[in-house]
Amino acid sequence: MVPSNCPMTLESYRALLLDRAYRPVRAVSWRRAVLLGLSGRVDVLEHYARQVRTPSRTVPLPAVVRVPHWSHRTPAAVALTRRNVLLRDGHLCSYCGSPGHGRELTIDHVVPRSRGGRTAWDNVVTACGPCNRDKGDRTPDEAGMRLLALPAYPTALQLGRRGMVVGDPPPEWRAYL
Repeated sequence: MVPSNCPMTLESYRALLLDRAYRPVRAVSWRRAVLLGLSGRVDVLEHYARQVRTPSRTVPLPAVVRVPHWSHRTPAAVALTRRNVLLRDGHLCSYCGSPGHGRELTIDHVVPRSRGGRTAWDNVVTACGPCNRDKGDRTPDEAGMRLLALPAYPTALQLGRRGMVVGDPPPEWRAYL
């Protein structure tokens, strides 16, 4: 297939794969989505404005496809790991917003463990070293600090797991997320 001219690279296109109940399962490459659509194994619900050409026809790029049968896969639980917390928080300090990579950022318990705080998605955030030291063994309110965003359990889609996207999904996907 030869791609039509477009400023966005063709390899950056992915299609959101939904199960029969319209639940996101994963993202697949544009090639896989085109083949699944042409073979009738999926229903194509949304297309991108972009097209690809074969020697015999022009095919619009699928953006959202749905498997017409039940999927026995359950969405994977997102493990609470340092890497995943950094991905969820965008490699930014949750208190001051400064960026960091690798060991520049720490994992901070909003309610300190010494005060009964759990190690759970809704109680851990990324923090730069100075903010973590300033907060110490206190809650953000006690330390006079404010969280830029409340911590929450992320989905695999938000973290880029299993071929999904990191960051904002394409506009064609939003109605299905």
